[in-house]
Amino acid sequence: MAPEDRQDTAVADTSLAPSVAATAKSKTSKERNTRELYSSTIGRPPFAYARIEVVHSSAPLGSRTGSDQEALDALQARSYCDAALKQFLGATGAAIPLDLLKLDGSEFWVRLPREDLGLFAAALAAWNPVSRRGASTALRLKASGSWLGSLIGRAEQSSLWKDAAT
Repeated sequence: MAPEDRQDTAVADTSLAPSVAATAKSKTSKERNTRELYSSTIGRPPFAYARIEVVHSSAPLGSRTGSDQEALDALQARSYCDAALKQFLGATGAAIPLDLLKLDGSEFWVRLPREDLGLFAAALAAWNPVSRRGASTALRLKASGSWLGSLIGRAEQSSLWKDAAT
C-alpha cells in the first residue's frame, strides 16, 4: 500500500436528526388524520346481583298439606333475606338495602350494593333453615356477580341446550 493511501479520509457528518424529524413529522400527520369518536372506560358498577332459589325439604306424608307448597311472594322472599342477614350480621345486616327484581317460581333476583355481596352470600350460607310442620325451607345462592347481563346469560344457557335437543 502506498503511504498516501494510509491517511484518513474525510467523511461527511451524517447526522440522524433529519431522519428522526421526518419520522416524527409523518407520525403527527397520521395522528391528525385519525379521530377518536367515542371512548369509554368500564368502571366498577355500584350494584351487585344475586339469583336465589328457595329450597323446600319434603315433609312427612301425614303432615303434608296444600299450604306447605304455596307460591313464593315478594314479602316472603324479602323476609327470608332479612332473616339471614340479621342472623349473620345483626342490626348491621338488616340495614343492607335489597331490591327485589324478579320472582320466578321458587327463584328470585335481588340487587344490593356491590361491597355487600360477599357478606350477603355468607349470610345465606350460614342461615339456619326455617322448619315448619316437619318441612324445612332453605335459601340457595345460584349465581351472583356485578353484571346482570352475564348472570342472565348463564341462567338461560341451560334452556338453550334443552330446547335444541327436542
